[in-house]
Amino acid sequence: MDRNKEKFKKINEADLSEQKGNAGKAGKFFRSLIIVLLSAFFGSSVQIFVMIPNGMTSGGMPGVVRLITHFFPELSYSLIYYAFSMVILIIAYFTMGKAEVARIIALAFAYPVMLFIFEHMDFELLDSPDPLLASLLIGICYGLATGIGYIGGFSSGGTDTIARVLKFKLFNHLRVGDIQMAMDVTIILISAFVFNTNVAFYAVINAVVAAKVISMVMLGVSGRYVQFDVISSKPEEITEYVLNEVDRAVTSHVSRGEYSHSERRTLTVICTPNESIKIKKLRICDNNAYIQRMGQEVLGYTRGRQHVISVLHNTEIRGCRYAALFLCEKNFCRG
Repeated sequence: MDRNKEKFKKINEADLSEQKGNAGKAGKFFRSLIIVLLSAFFGSSVQIFVMIPNGMTSGGMPGVVRLITHFFPELSYSLIYYAFSMVILIIAYFTMGKAEVARIIALAFAYPVMLFIFEHMDFELLDSPDPLLASLLIGICYGLATGIGYIGGFSSGGTDTIARVLKFKLFNHLRVGDIQMAMDVTIILISAFVFNTNVAFYAVINAVVAAKVISMVMLGVSGRYVQFDVISSKPEEITEYVLNEVDRAVTSHVSRGEYSHSERRTLTVICTPNESIKIKKLRICDNNAYIQRMGQEVLGYTRGRQHVISVLHNTEIRGCRYAALFLCEKNFCRG
């Protein structure tokens, strides 16, 4: 009887684990779908409803397509964009492999489809031409589109993909960002001759705004990454949580507590400020975990489970039983 009970228990646990796994996969799929749709919406709508009606341009693939449609106005903007997306997709496949294609294939199809839909809508976002306002809106929407896509691990397959291909094949000593910047500057300079210098300067404005918005979307308002150090008696569970729920890498090393002379694994995670909310929730895996946001805050308990909140050089401390040193009621106490 005991053996049968144990057998049924293991079967139920396996079924629950499988159900959780399926639910997790479905959740990730819908999250990716929403990210792709939002990114494509912001990026394509601003091109059709703002950039083209106001005679603006930009760097990247939209700038290239704008140059082509200027000389061949009878051609469809969305179809040219689609053709370039497919060419870049093929180039990425043969030069960088399936991994790169997986990053860009979703937006490579979603962008042209939304461009085609919006292209057949009789709508303009601005009631009257306003180059400055248009360039700001272009920068904001491009930044949102790119930043949201990056959060989901997607790329639109524009000059950023070409820049990676060039680095991979020709310019190993250069950074991808530098190559992409050179390409965008070239496109804007050509636009200055084709359109006029005012349009080129407005393109610079929307590029600067887009870069700032991307930074804010990816890293929060501060525009910086943060580091968390976590000491726990359940490092495997916490590592699994960070890898699957936060989607960040984890580095570990062994730490020694000089009070207890015991050794534990310290997990280090680098993430954005927005993702730090999820990091703090990892205490559902281990309520006694020591979590330190480097240079800013520490969460946990002191030895003896006394809750401590102190300030040391602008560092908020909430204690932990594994901490090496605390400032507690104006006295140093070892934890």
